This record gives sequence, C-alpha cells and structure tokens, in this order.
Amino acid sequence: MNKWLSNGMVAMAFTLTMPRSHAQSLQGLHIGEDQSSLAKLGAPGAVEKYKSYVVSKWTLANGNELAATVNSAGKIVYLESDWNGSADATGSDLNDLRFGATSLTDLRRRFGSNGFAFKGRGSVLRIPDGVVMMNAYDAASVVVTFFTKVAVKAKNSTPVADRAKLDSLSMADPDYAKSEWGERVYDPDYKKIEWK
Repeated sequence: MNKWLSNGMVAMAFTLTMPRSHAQSLQGLHIGEDQSSLAKLGAPGAVEKYKSYVVSKWTLANGNELAATVNSAGKIVYLESDWNGSADATGSDLNDLRFGATSLTDLRRRFGSNGFAFKGRGSVLRIPDGVVMMNAYDAASVVVTFFTKVAVKAKNSTPVADRAKLDSLSMADPDYAKSEWGERVYDPDYKKIEWK
C-alpha cells in the first residue's frame, strides 16, 4: 500500500533519515524480519489495523515518514518510505537516488526497463494535481516499487518521464504483493535489479 493508494485502504508511509545503502533494506529494516526489529525506531507515532496486518508508522527527524506492515506471524511483509517534500530530506537508502530529484527517466536508464505493474493497482494513479507512476522490480527476494510524481502543467513540452520525480519507494514480500495487487504485467525488456 502507498500514500497514493489510500482509496479506502490504510495509507502507509515511511522515509529515510540517512542516505546509507543496505542490501534490500529501508531504514535498516528487512522484509521477513521479526517485528521486534522495529523497536530500534522507537515508539511509532501511529499503529493501525489493516485486514489481518498491523501497520506501524513513524515520522522521522527529517520529517519524512516510514511505515512497516507486519503479518499475523509477526514478520515484516511491507515497508514504505515517503518523502515530505523538503529539500533537506531527499536522501534514500539507494545511494544515488534522491527524493524530488531522481526522475522516472533516470530509473528506466539505471534499471534497463520500465519494470512491471500489478494488474490490481495499475501503473498510473491520477491525483488532484497530477499523476503518480508506479514501477516495480524484483530485487533478490523482495519486490521494490518506485513511485514517481509529476504535476500536470499546461503547455509543458518536457517529457512526462523527465518531470516525474521520486516521491516514495517500497519493498514487499512477493506473496504479500500478489495477495494485495494480483498478477504482474511486465515490460518486454524487464530484468531483475540489484539493490545497492
């Protein structure tokens, strides 16, 4: 789930305070870890139920938000990082990707394809002031999704993919992703990515 996918669903958010890289992790947390690992973030600002899951949310020191979804077995199945829009909080867990600066064009160039979409959520979501594009990839044993946002402005000839800037990113257990969003639709040039 994502802050952009909150139509009747609990919005989840979480963001990074440091631009460090961890293998398939966000804020040092990994998919499949026991919920006890969340304690290193301190008490969450909010805890909500979503279906059979528990969603914990934090607002970090830089104002960005972080959310972790835990299943009934006490394992982390979904993590999401959302940018607060501040120029002082653009770092991400992937060293050279920056919230508000990295474009969809940059992501396509780096990863060699447009990734894949899930049939149940599509790849584009309209919002009041523009659109959010969702591009997912397999990275080792997790599904990573990059959410790029573009404000639609009249008479702008710049390609949309150049204007779409990284706004959120998430990691999900593949089984959780399939249960939430269904089957995948792949770009013809799709390939797995490395998270580094």
